[in-house]
Amino acid sequence: MDNTTDETEPGETGPGEAQPEKMGFVAVQWAIEDRTDASQCKAYGANAVELMLINAENNHVTRQVVPCERFDASIHVTADDYVGTITLIDENGRPVSEPLPLGPLEVSGAETTTRRISFPAAEGQGDTEGQRDRQRPRDRHRR
Repeated sequence: MDNTTDETEPGETGPGEAQPEKMGFVAVQWAIEDRTDASQCKAYGANAVELMLINAENNHVTRQVVPCERFDASIHVTADDYVGTITLIDENGRPVSEPLPLGPLEVSGAETTTRRISFPAAEGQGDTEGQRDRQRPRDRHRR
């Protein structure tokens, strides 16, 4: 009597079956000036973040747009090598920051690949205190 079966273990393929694509996750966490405060997004004029992942082998582009104040996103992609960018965008999808690099990334089906990115302060955001200080002496001289 033959004791062999046609059953396969999870993750295995049987004879003549195609190998299923292995999938993995890229988790991206961002901050602005190392802070995760919605007011930082408003200072940039950003209401969303655009994440672009480019598969290094076949140049397939995966794009995801998420609200800026969420400060994290997870992207499900084929396990492979990637490069990419993260950009703050306004309500019309126009960039309001320089794109920052994400990668190179090696995505596997075994664990989540995580990247943490911090955008610099919005232009003029860090200067507001200095401008106020410079104006005060002038106000004193006028009195």
